[in-house]
Parts: sequence; structure tokens; C-alpha cells
Amino acid sequence: MAKSGVFLVGIVALLAVIDIGSCLQCYQCNSESDPKCKDPFSSAKSLVDCTTQDSINYNRQYLREILPRELVEGVVGAPRYCHKIIMQNGATVRTCLDANPTDLNHSCRLFDNQASQMPADPSKRIKYCSVCDKDRCNGAGSIAVSMPLAIFALISSYLYTKQ
Repeated sequence: MAKSGVFLVGIVALLAVIDIGSCLQCYQCNSESDPKCKDPFSSAKSLVDCTTQDSINYNRQYLREILPRELVEGVVGAPRYCHKIIMQNGATVRTCLDANPTDLNHSCRLFDNQASQMPADPSKRIKYCSVCDKDRCNGAGSIAVSMPLAIFALISSYLYTKQ
């Protein structure tokens, strides 16, 4: 029984860290054109795949005036993560942006650096910035679930009750 218990714990740990190879999905909206983008957030229709050109084009079209140039244009092949940005004027922006995987907050620091170089236009100043690397994490507070772990727990519970 001890060997199977250790094996079971090993399988659970492995499944908990498995990433099912899908692309990161983030919410993409701007509260100036979509009031549902503000908190409390309720715009499920704004979900995008961060690797698509549509995501990059959205930033170029709608966020060119408020984002640092290097974030708007992006770097080919750079990883993209979910961002939630609240401007000084109260506008909320949710989007995919390039980020350094070893320092996710690097892009938020770019905003801080930009703020020190820009005029005091409140529509272009950042009040809050967060970066996250899980699907749909830039919406309202959400709980991330590992699907393989959930399936394994369901099967294990079933088998345990059959004994």
C-alpha cells in the first residue's frame, strides 16, 4: 500500500504541473469603448488567443496612445501574457502584451518609466498594472483549475468508493 500511495502522489504532482499545450487566452477590451471591461468585469465575449495577429493589431489600433512603443509593436517570437491596466482617468484595459517570462512585471515597469517621461495627461498615465500567465487571469478574480488534475481526482474518487 505504501508504494502505491507514493506512486499516486507522484502522479497527482505530475498532473498538477502539466500544461496542455494550448495558447494563452486573455481578455481583451478597453472600458472607453466597452463599459463591461471595468470591474466588476463581465465581458466573456472579449476572450482572445494571445498568439494571434488580431491581438497585436488590437494593441496597435486602440492602445497606441497609452502603451510604450515597444509593447505596442511587440517582438517577434516574444512570449505574450495577460495584462490588466487601470489608467489614472479610470479607464480599464485588458489585453495581451509581450512580457519577460523571468520577470513578468517588466512590462509594468515600462509604464512607470514612460510616466516619468510623459506630460501629465491623465488619460495616458497608469494607475495600476498587473501581469499574469494563466488563461483568463486578467478578468475579475478567478480560480485556475488544472483539468488533468481534476479528471484524475474524479477518477480516483470513483475508484476509491468502489472498494
